[in-house]
Amino acid sequence: MVRSKERVNRAQDRALESLDYVMNYYETPDFVEVTGSMGGDMITYRVFDDGRMYVK
Repeated sequence: MVRSKERVNRAQDRALESLDYVMNYYETPDFVEVTGSMGGDMITYRVFDDGRMYVK
């Protein structure tokens, strides 16, 4: 449980480098999907454990 929470927090921190705020997240075994707002637009990032981040 603690590992999972740390993983989600790292992913949200990484996504917040580009987002104004986080609205939702979804955790999978391979990545954490973070949805948030940037300039009024909704954007979803897939953040992998190694720090790679892709726009979905």
